Amino acid sequence: MEQSNIRIIYIFVDLILPLIVGYFLHKRKWMSIETCNLLLKINIRGIATILAMGSFWLMEISADFIIIPIYGIVVCLIPGLLSYPLGKHLKNPRAVGAFLLTGYLSNIGTLVGLCGFVLYGEMGFAYIQAVAIFQNVFTLLVCIPMAGYYQQLSRARSADIHFSPQWRDILISWNQLALVGVLIGFFLSLYHVPRPALFPPVFDSLVHIGAWIGMLPIGFLIKFSTLKIYLREALMMLPIKFVILPLLVYFAFSLFTDNKMIINTMTLIGAAPAAINSIAISQLYKLNTNMSTAIFMITTAVFFIIVFPIFYLFIY
Repeated sequence: MEQSNIRIIYIFVDLILPLIVGYFLHKRKWMSIETCNLLLKINIRGIATILAMGSFWLMEISADFIIIPIYGIVVCLIPGLLSYPLGKHLKNPRAVGAFLLTGYLSNIGTLVGLCGFVLYGEMGFAYIQAVAIFQNVFTLLVCIPMAGYYQQLSRARSADIHFSPQWRDILISWNQLALVGVLIGFFLSLYHVPRPALFPPVFDSLVHIGAWIGMLPIGFLIKFSTLKIYLREALMMLPIKFVILPLLVYFAFSLFTDNKMIINTMTLIGAAPAAINSIAISQLYKLNTNMSTAIFMITTAVFFIIVFPIFYLFIY
């Protein structure tokens, strides 16, 4: 119970508090949009690269390892692909790109990680973080290039010119630098390179610093007035996030194992709301950030008010 309380304090200090501070800075006009974008770039290109290396260095690479990346990718692919037909009513490429990002990406590592820790302790938290690592890899390989594609498409339409994708710029960018960290960490773990004594304190400190640098700009970008405007898109996302995917995950894992903790933890991952990173990427690529923010806020509220209480009372 004491560890759980400490974890909840960290969630408030590292996630909720920087959101509040960022929103306050926006209202007081004490931070510019240029500074907001700079913080997002520092987090995605710098801190995320170091954390990706450290996360993979901590993992044990074994024969059972393969199921984690497979599930980490599938849990992104299914809701993302289901989002495509729902986004056909959106004509602006900036809106389409933002909508698809919220479909592909879910708030696994932070919000669901806390819920898994509350329910199943460190083991549940570890399972969730392992899956979250591979959602980050999926973000780097698929979602960032997709955002670049819709950014280029939007520019072409606004200039009324023929769209000719610049695939090199789409597929390779500085925002994918964390892939280098992934590869370095993977081989360090594979060859059992010992971690230095400074590793734990430096890694833990960067987790907290990264949370602040990543969450403060999100708070800066929040506009409550957009909730009503994009309510339709948020409601479209609810059955994908909270009905279709968790049911598929539950029945799939029930076929392969009778371990209740594994089944329930993976189902909880499948029921995660839209991710914070969908807002950050939308902002960096000049997509419809207001839509991403509205879907993030509404799906998170539904998760807290309805989904997790039902899960806790009837499934856990």
